[in-house]
Amino acid sequence: MKIESRTLKIIGIIALLLFLFGNAGFRKMLRRYWEMHKLKQELVSLKKENALLKKEVYFLESDPTYIERIARKELGLISPDEVEYRFRN
Repeated sequence: MKIESRTLKIIGIIALLLFLFGNAGFRKMLRRYWEMHKLKQELVSLKKENALLKKEVYFLESDPTYIERIARKELGLISPDEVEYRFRN
């Protein structure tokens, strides 16, 4: 009997998949690859956050109006010579 080449290909692919995924070393390598991929993404995110924090530190150290703006926005502070008006909705 002659086995079709298509059947041989399917058997070969199944054998290859069983060999790769049955192999603990290959599975471990895949886990390490995905872990490395996640860590690289996290590193990019942390670098962006670090750049924003450095920019904020620069403004806090060099721009008094920036500090005043943050104090007004986050703490609700006003200057001694200002009058605050509050309106009800």
